[in-house]
Amino acid sequence: MNIPEEVHMWSAHYPVAYDARNYDPFIQAARSGNREALRKVTEWKNPGRGNPPVAMRLSEKKEKAFQKFLGNLNRYLTPAGSAALRADFASSSPVYAIFWHHVLFGTPIFDVHTNRAFTFFRTGRILKGRTPAISAGDHWNLYSEYSTWFSGRLNALQKQDSKITEREFDRALMQWGIAHQ
Repeated sequence: MNIPEEVHMWSAHYPVAYDARNYDPFIQAARSGNREALRKVTEWKNPGRGNPPVAMRLSEKKEKAFQKFLGNLNRYLTPAGSAALRADFASSSPVYAIFWHHVLFGTPIFDVHTNRAFTFFRTGRILKGRTPAISAGDHWNLYSEYSTWFSGRLNALQKQDSKITEREFDRALMQWGIAHQ
């Protein structure tokens, strides 16, 4: 994604109605630690089928990770919160831990689709199927690389078109990743 037109074109495919219902009304309260809002945005991260999709309740495994997250929420809302979250989820729940990092600290969203786009735009390789899935263990290093790349790319794109937002760029990367599964 080297030019603003690509960002605008890909992000236009994103189902914004889903965000309007399940993310936008809750993200600010979630960022301040509101537990109900955190559940809503976590369920947003867990979409079901449909167009737009429907936010779904968490599976037992995801609920267990969410409860662990909530149990340590007060630590994450401190100045050392990012490090605490990374340590607590160093070997588990990589996608959701990264998502909660996004929620609490305003960092980029990262998942299988944005990883596919990231890999392609950085290396030229397209990872098919579940190959770009985020695995526990080295996920925080991969996320740090992605965050650095994302910020640099966004900055370069915004120099060409100041109207491009972080959310629009994220939506474009996600849609590109979905289209190239």
